[in-house]
Amino acid sequence: MLFSQTLASIQPRDAGWSASVGEDWSQGRATFGGMVAALGNEAMRRLVPAERKLRGLETVFVGPALAGAVRIEAEVLRVGKAVTIAGARLWSADKIAATLTGTYGLARSTAMSLLPAAPPGVPAVQNLPEQTTGAGGAPAFAQHFDLRWAEGAWPFSGSSSNTSKIYVRHRDPAALTESHIVALVDCIPTVILQMMRTPVPSSSLTWTLQFLKHDYGFAPDAWWRIDAEVDSAAEGYSCESSVVLDPSGAPAVLSRQMVAVFG
Repeated sequence: MLFSQTLASIQPRDAGWSASVGEDWSQGRATFGGMVAALGNEAMRRLVPAERKLRGLETVFVGPALAGAVRIEAEVLRVGKAVTIAGARLWSADKIAATLTGTYGLARSTAMSLLPAAPPGVPAVQNLPEQTTGAGGAPAFAQHFDLRWAEGAWPFSGSSSNTSKIYVRHRDPAALTESHIVALVDCIPTVILQMMRTPVPSSSLTWTLQFLKHDYGFAPDAWWRIDAEVDSAAEGYSCESSVVLDPSGAPAVLSRQMVAVFG
C-alpha cells in the first residue's frame, strides 16, 4: 500500500480509530517508525483544527507495531488561545506500541525571527548515483522512498564519519502533507549503523520533531535533504540529531532521536 493509502485506511472505531498497515511497511519485525508516528499524528489531527499547525511531535516507541490492523486512541489534553496539546496511543495485537504528544499552534505576532542557517552545500542530487532498492539488506519499507547519499556511508560499512547527508523523497505520487514529512524524516538509516563493521539490530526508543516551516506545496517527487549526526554513543545507546531541508534548501524540521543499538 502506498503511504497515502495507508493514511486513508484510518476509520472511526470504538471511540478511536483503526488502520491497516501492510507488510511492505515492515522494518524488521516491527512497522516502520515513521509510519507509526504519522498514523498517530493523523488521529490527533482529527481532533485539532487544521489552522493550528504542527509545531512539535514527540513519540515513544514502547513496543513493536505489527503489520495488519492497529488501533489508535487520541485525545485533546489542553486548548489554549493559540496552542493545542494532544495525545495519542497506538495499539497492536492488544499491546501498546507507541505513545505520542502533538503540539499544534497558531502563528502569533512576535518580534522574534531566528531560523537555523542553511548547512553548507553538497553535490546536487542529479549528480549522485541512484540507490538500488533492497541494497545492503534494506528493510521492506525502503521500497517506498528514494535515497541518494551526498555524504556518509551504507550501514555496517565501518565508516569513521559520524555524519550523513542524504537526499530523500516519497515514491507516493499523492500530494504532500505534514504526515508525509513526519515519515520522510525517519526514512534514512540510523547514522550510528554506518560506523558499525558488522550487522547489528537497532531500535528507536524516543523521537522528537520540531517543525520550523509548514510548506507542503512542493511536488511529490521533489527532493528533500536530511543532514544527520551522532551526538553521542555509549552503553548501547546512540543520541542523534538532524536538520531537514525542504526542496528550496530552507531548514524545515529539526529531529532528535535516541536509538538502542544491540551490538
